Amino acid sequence: MSKKYESMVGDYWMVSNSIEQYVSSEVGGFEYWDTDLIKLTIDTESTTYTYDYSEASVMLGVSESKMKNFLVVHCCLSNNLDGLIGERDYDFWDAKGNQLVITLNNSSELIFQTSDICELMVKTESVGWSYEDLVNSANEIVAD
Repeated sequence: MSKKYESMVGDYWMVSNSIEQYVSSEVGGFEYWDTDLIKLTIDTESTTYTYDYSEASVMLGVSESKMKNFLVVHCCLSNNLDGLIGERDYDFWDAKGNQLVITLNNSSELIFQTSDICELMVKTESVGWSYEDLVNSANEIVAD
């Protein structure tokens, strides 16, 4: 296993679990959460809440560096699941504990560990897996 991204993926699991705990105890009418490159969004039945890494870290009780790492890993997964599952169609994916669970459209599940995600990040690192790279991408999107 590549150790290069291991701590980032560890932060991803921790922050994902913190988000799940937060939304289950604090967010009424919760529907789903996701990220938009450098922001965490939480959707409810009536409203969408958006938080930058600093606001989210305070809300979730995690460090800013862990929140930044979470955003980086989530971006990698959001854009590169085919690197894990190939051309298969999936319905959704989720972090459960310290595993990535992808539910395929035939209702079967594929489970991936930290080592799988680290390898995916190594294979796709030419795009740049740092928070600064995400900020640059977000700025390019806004400029277009």
